[in-house]
Amino acid sequence: MEVAPIVVLGGSEPERATLVDQLATSGLVARACTQLTLSEGIPQLVVVTGADAAQLVAEARDVPALAELPILAVVPPIPPNAITEALAAGATDVARSPLPFAMLAVRCRNLLKLGKKDAAAPALARINEVLTASGDDAEALVQALTITASVLGFDRASLIAHIEGSDHAFVIAATDAEPLQRFTLAIAEYPEVVEAIRTLNPVLIDDVHLHPLTAPIADALAARNIRAIGVFPVQWRGRPLGAILLRKEKPGTYHVQPKGIELGKLIASITAAHLRHGAVLESLRDQTHRISRARYEAERRLRGIDSLKEHFEAGADGVVVLDDAGRILFVNRAAERITGFARDGLLGSELVDLVAGDQRAQIGDTVARVLAGANVDSFDLQLSTTSGSPVWVSVSTSTVLAGTGAVILAFRDVTAERALEHELRSTKEFLERLIDSTVDAIIAADMRGQIILFNQGAERLFGYRAREVIGKLPVWELYEEGHSNQIMKMLRSTSYGGVGRLEQTRREVRIASGEIVPVSMTASVVYERDREVATVGILTDLRERIRMEQRLLDAQQKLQLSEKTALVAELAGAAAHELNQPLTSIMGYAQLIQRQSDKEAQHMRAVGVILSESERMAGIVKKIGKITKYETTDYVGSARMLDLDRAAGESDSAIPVMTDDPHDDKTGEFQAVTPTTESGLQHPSLADLLDLDTVLEKGRGQ
Repeated sequence: MEVAPIVVLGGSEPERATLVDQLATSGLVARACTQLTLSEGIPQLVVVTGADAAQLVAEARDVPALAELPILAVVPPIPPNAITEALAAGATDVARSPLPFAMLAVRCRNLLKLGKKDAAAPALARINEVLTASGDDAEALVQALTITASVLGFDRASLIAHIEGSDHAFVIAATDAEPLQRFTLAIAEYPEVVEAIRTLNPVLIDDVHLHPLTAPIADALAARNIRAIGVFPVQWRGRPLGAILLRKEKPGTYHVQPKGIELGKLIASITAAHLRHGAVLESLRDQTHRISRARYEAERRLRGIDSLKEHFEAGADGVVVLDDAGRILFVNRAAERITGFARDGLLGSELVDLVAGDQRAQIGDTVARVLAGANVDSFDLQLSTTSGSPVWVSVSTSTVLAGTGAVILAFRDVTAERALEHELRSTKEFLERLIDSTVDAIIAADMRGQIILFNQGAERLFGYRAREVIGKLPVWELYEEGHSNQIMKMLRSTSYGGVGRLEQTRREVRIASGEIVPVSMTASVVYERDREVATVGILTDLRERIRMEQRLLDAQQKLQLSEKTALVAELAGAAAHELNQPLTSIMGYAQLIQRQSDKEAQHMRAVGVILSESERMAGIVKKIGKITKYETTDYVGSARMLDLDRAAGESDSAIPVMTDDPHDDKTGEFQAVTPTTESGLQHPSLADLLDLDTVLEKGRGQ
């Protein structure tokens, strides 16, 4: 498709059509369009018209490919400053409409002559200036590529370096990537670049779907919004150094034209001159050499793996061979079975992708140590599986292939074992917490007497810390001398709860302060296949219980004494009450006989004795009335009797007393003051006084 040399923009459709017709009348080829796109080619002259002519000129000048292109602005007569605005926006020439077609033709021809001058010269000069100032610096290369893409009408550009004989190429600069970012490419995946380097000629592809070079990869290119491609080989003295790859979203490269092709060749030559001895190519040569060396090492590793493959496949354990970067080079059938992943899906991937995040650093460390020639102790890894449930594997290493840069990891599934260990560990921790939370002291010792368990209850009882006792203090140091042997004899006897068991018994232990403490103890022997392996004792501190029992006994004794005292006081009151009546009568009648009888009468001596003994009895009754406590004294043999003198004490209790004159002048009868008691108990009879213990028992019963 031939590009029209003149393009008419702006204004209304009739205005554009009129200008095209006028130019055609003068023999000039022109086309009208609503907007100028570089994909349709770069014209030699642009004519803009309409009220927005100045704005269209400014937009055209912002495009690098149109920066030096002649532009004729045909502006309306109003406003008057339209000409000034168009010139300020960058128009090459300005005319007011309506413009006679002859004058329009003359101005267009003059501008076409001006446009025939080398428009590529400024672009080439700018590229050469940038590369001369900065050499093969990445930012300078990106700037040069940006100018190239703009001048040649492409969306993006990249500079690809290639060393002869290498299967890889390197993107050292690109307009759509970070300036310092470089990519490694498989050169075979870019057939258009291969063709340009092979022939040392530019390759232009109008549409990737239709060109034979790109048809096989057309879908992949279209997915990346690539439809048209231009490739200019970068060569120096007939030797290819790489290529400038140009791409755009819309199909078509007809706008490049022979002139654009020559411009692309010149830009490629300038780029080659600055790259041929630059640091970039030297670095790439070294990198290519390393890649070649790496390929050799990889082939050597594969030969080593092939020699051991039969051995790996025959093993029951999973085997994975890694390179120095942790990538998987080989997987045996057992590893496939454990993980569930197919071998083809694992090869080339990194093992860390199957490992839990917190264990990934361990893989890198293991690879580094094995490559250094040191085997690593077995360790556990958690691997992902296709079922979604991770498995635990025990991993061991081998340095057999370390000389070739490979690491062998052998692993077996230990998921069930680790789950059981976790359950047992949880049970053990629970039992330890249970033992420590027990109030009683629990002590376990092996058969040599070394303490292996000393809970917090034991710490509180003995005053030792567990760390001071376990494995350091023999168990017999906690007992009096010989007591531990005695306890072992009791455990092995059938008389104390059966062999291996000791029923609750009272013992004494020695605590850290040296004090002897009474304890209640049970014990047992721990057996393992009928063999004694340990003893366990559970001890309860009895000091507080003994103190409570003693306080209870004292309280009971005080209560008993209080009951006796109360009963004695009541009994004394009852006795005084019962004895007072007959005693008063006896004394009264004795005094009456004494008064009415002759002093010389023979019976007066007997009356005097009766009266004297009666007064003595009155004194005894008086003491009985004063009893307030229970006091005894020795009697015949081991018997004891109430001590009236001590029991009476100094009391103000009611006692039987007689008046000074027992004869009442008014009645002529003897009067007596009768003692009273505050108790509601029935008074015992006088006969009961002969047996005080019987009386006391009766009092308790009431």
